[in-house]
Amino acid sequence: MKLQYLTGFILSMLATTAFAQDNTIGTIIYNEEATDGGFNLIYPHNQPDAFLLDMCGNVVHKWENADSLRPANVIYILENSDVITTYRPADFSEDAIWAGGGGATIERRTWDNEAIWSFTRNDAEYRLHHDIQPMADGNVLVTAWEQRDSLECIEAGRNPENLTGAGMWSEVVWVIAPGDDGLGEIVWEWAVWDHLVQDLDSTKSNYGIIAENINKIDINFGSELNAAADWLHINAIDFDEYSQHIMLSVPTFNEIWVVDYGNTTPGELKWRWGNPMAYDRGDSTDIKLGFQHHTHWLDLALSTNSGDYGKVGVFNNRVQGDTSEYSSVHTLLPIYDEYENEYMVDLETGTYLPTDFDWTFESPDPNTIYSNIVSSFQRLENGNSLICSGRTGDSREYTQGGELIWHYKTPFLNQAGMASPQSQGTVLTQMQNLTFRASRYPADYPAFDGMDFVTGLPIELNPIMLASCQSGCDLTLSIDSISFDTLGIATVIVVAEGSSQINIIEWMSLADSTILPFSQELTFTTSEAGDFMITVTDLMGCTYSLVVSVIFDGLEGVGSPTPLTFGLYPNPSNGLVNISFSKAIHQADINVIDMQGRIVFSLNNTSSLGEALDLNHLNSGTYFVSISSDEGFAITKILIQK
Repeated sequence: MKLQYLTGFILSMLATTAFAQDNTIGTIIYNEEATDGGFNLIYPHNQPDAFLLDMCGNVVHKWENADSLRPANVIYILENSDVITTYRPADFSEDAIWAGGGGATIERRTWDNEAIWSFTRNDAEYRLHHDIQPMADGNVLVTAWEQRDSLECIEAGRNPENLTGAGMWSEVVWVIAPGDDGLGEIVWEWAVWDHLVQDLDSTKSNYGIIAENINKIDINFGSELNAAADWLHINAIDFDEYSQHIMLSVPTFNEIWVVDYGNTTPGELKWRWGNPMAYDRGDSTDIKLGFQHHTHWLDLALSTNSGDYGKVGVFNNRVQGDTSEYSSVHTLLPIYDEYENEYMVDLETGTYLPTDFDWTFESPDPNTIYSNIVSSFQRLENGNSLICSGRTGDSREYTQGGELIWHYKTPFLNQAGMASPQSQGTVLTQMQNLTFRASRYPADYPAFDGMDFVTGLPIELNPIMLASCQSGCDLTLSIDSISFDTLGIATVIVVAEGSSQINIIEWMSLADSTILPFSQELTFTTSEAGDFMITVTDLMGCTYSLVVSVIFDGLEGVGSPTPLTFGLYPNPSNGLVNISFSKAIHQADINVIDMQGRIVFSLNNTSSLGEALDLNHLNSGTYFVSISSDEGFAITKILIQK
């Protein structure tokens, strides 16, 4: 083998972006220009904490709970930056009332997670569950299961054939107000049990014709769930301050209800929609909803001049019934007479208006929008839609035209009731990263006024940051030193700057894409010629790559020039090229030669450690750069890209 000399290094700053298709969790897609922007709030199941994320999936704030606690589904950020959160014990094995969505405690906390007041109800009579709704006066609306024994149910006209020994759980809505002792107290109640009708037993006081009592609730209607006693399973609650109405999602009825809270008819069921069979005014062809979630007035991220302000949004889980393979999201506009405090009814059918949705978005592909449980839909200020398919922890933002412009996958894996963050590249399947709801808060939301957010790490391990998120990255690589020995062994020491902490270092031979055994080392040693790339990823997922080309001139024997070592970057270049030498050189002739062998640029360097070349006059293409000086000779390639 010839005695070879190290004659050159090409140092190229390649794309500082990981490939988006490599991301399977965390932020997968982010079109910054098309999204509505803001911050995303998630409270994934089977772990204790709630996370506020930027659009790149970085944690900008977190509300922590003890490891022994689990989400009771929801958390809300108030305009003064306090939060109303919910939680329950992780172990529910001995609880008298339990079904999916079960809660226990609501708690108001400061932004810094300090408790202000709380309210707990989880016993043999009542259990908080599913959702809450903060009110402008500082009170909180909650839903709770109410245990009714079998004798009470029969007395209320329930068909005994539909009863188990456990009786049934009815529902109450409470308004919880903060007390002076740091504990909340019930200051208002609405109970389903006070608004029943049945046509089974004429001896009961609530006997009546169902179709003539559309503002009453048929105790013998509703689908059966895994917990047979769970009759209504109310899974969402909202409040309209203007009309003073409460909205409830009743999935076992496939209905949305609106109840008067503080208007002219407190406690009255004012409007119901989705399934007129529930009040004997239709058949199966009239059903619009299927085990729906997140029924709400579209107002969180909307201004009053939005065309959707005041409409109702809903995630329609089971479009085709219990065997459905896809879900849909909708908006609809109830016809409300604010002067009479009444919702309009179709005079021909006797059903509440409207007759149908006014907007629908769906896809038959179950991998796009589908979840038979949990989930949410939010209309954003710019008209985009934020859709969370909760069973797969899959949150997506779509434009009005249906283009997917943001995609986030909750990066937790549930194992035996405890979810933990997973590494980027992990493929999660349904029920492994259950997420009840995803909420978007605008960047100008009042709670964030004056907030100095410190961008933290993504939830997932070994993150890969998307190109659209790289603007916040300041990770750079550069050469600290170049050296070689008489045996032709070249050593390059690379310096990483601007990163809080390096996570992954990887060297690759570009000749065959082989990963080289220099893991976690910024120093590269080789006796072989070739192109080598070092890629460094920090804990934020920021990635920076540098190419080192090792070139041997093959000269040997007496009179061979002394090896000349230099760095040339960036490569590819847009026309401005930097050359750095490992030591000062003298009387160097620098020539740039095209592929036809013509000299297209020349420069004489008298004495320097570096030189800047302006090659803007050259067309895109491949060129050779040759350097000849008293110290040696070297030649290498450069690619001009414009």
